Amino acid sequence: MGQSLLEEAVGELRALVALDGGDVELVSATGDTVALRLVLEGAECRECVMPKEFLEQIALEMVTARLNGVSTVTIDDPRE
Repeated sequence: MGQSLLEEAVGELRALVALDGGDVELVSATGDTVALRLVLEGAECRECVMPKEFLEQIALEMVTARLNGVSTVTIDDPRE
């Protein structure tokens, strides 16, 4: 998997989530799946950060725009 392209996509998602005070970490990228973790320490409004389902869809679009072969992005959301 193109690590720098993946890091670029995660960076774009991080910038989006940072607007609401959160962050995103890359956990793993294996096969056709990218696993991310939502970090909300320091977020003034945890519920202001987009719901997991929306973040996963946006992240999938950001990753697949750069990398072929990825079909799933999962996000570990501490709110669940």
